[in-house]
Amino acid sequence: MSISDTSLPSENCSIDISTYASLTIHGLGSSEENPAKITLSRSQSFPAPRLIRRYVAVPRNESWAPLSLPNCGAQLELELTDKISEGRVGLAYGARVINNTAADLSLPDLCIKLVKPKYGRTLAREAWFYEQLARQPGYEGVVTPRCFGFFTVSLKDCLDVKGRPVSRIMPWENIKFGPLRQDSDSTDIQDEDRDGWLPDDPPGLEKYFKDEDDWKSGSSWDKWRSSSSDPLICILVLERLGKHYSCKTIRGGEKQSKRQEVELDDMRDLVRDLCAIGISQSDLRTPNIVRATSDVICPRHKRAHRWRVIDFDIAAKVHVSPETARDIKYVGLEVEVIGGPYFWGWL
Repeated sequence: MSISDTSLPSENCSIDISTYASLTIHGLGSSEENPAKITLSRSQSFPAPRLIRRYVAVPRNESWAPLSLPNCGAQLELELTDKISEGRVGLAYGARVINNTAADLSLPDLCIKLVKPKYGRTLAREAWFYEQLARQPGYEGVVTPRCFGFFTVSLKDCLDVKGRPVSRIMPWENIKFGPLRQDSDSTDIQDEDRDGWLPDDPPGLEKYFKDEDDWKSGSSWDKWRSSSSDPLICILVLERLGKHYSCKTIRGGEKQSKRQEVELDDMRDLVRDLCAIGISQSDLRTPNIVRATSDVICPRHKRAHRWRVIDFDIAAKVHVSPETARDIKYVGLEVEVIGGPYFWGWL
């Protein structure tokens, strides 16, 4: 996929997300006869428009731009291990490091998030939120998992060890998704399967989403559509965390245990941290709260959080300034979701 680089340099960002220029994966695909090592290149993310509750004009925000693609960079080589989970848009697999040319970067246990064929834009959007988190000190690896980049390659560009075309992407076999729409020259979003829409895609939402600086509309991802004849393989590389939150749910007049109160309060602090930089995760349910595997101290709470927030594929972001106080207050209401009916999956 060719993406014009309309972004900004990656200064003042977490080194993790800007380190690798390419990713090679063993165990992802094969031809009819031979295994393949599939190499993907770092790709640009897909900025979100600004979420608003009351419109206030704000100065152009250069930090809203996607990070620049590296002219040169390290290479990361992984082998897929176990399947972790399957969600609406993608699949998560554990990954073992085979080679890492960024010798100075200490890697945690890793996993990949591979999206189903029609959700490339969705993962590109999630990658943008990880870039936004990387611009803020004390978020990646503290509130959310560390992210090591967003990578893509067209299936037609993948060859096996003997130079034959790759015809199988193993994780895509037996997955749960509807059929891809037939290839078309049309870029009208009305022609796209609505299941692949992002929250700001449907027409008529201009009252709630503003793209004044054209970060979204200027992205190659804005008009991207999935192809049944040449699927795009899209992957995020992330820190592997523990199991998702699981606890006896509270109904009716039941009381929370002391332990559960402490756990939910810790999660609320995570959400408050996200809201402080204008981010609404927008899907706060128990599967999206996972156990931390490190004890990094949060600079805001002066302690290590025991949980991390994941899955930013339908997240939203407001501009943070004194003039947008109403927008910030609105995003802050998301704290109330923790421990509520939606959180427990009752709705």
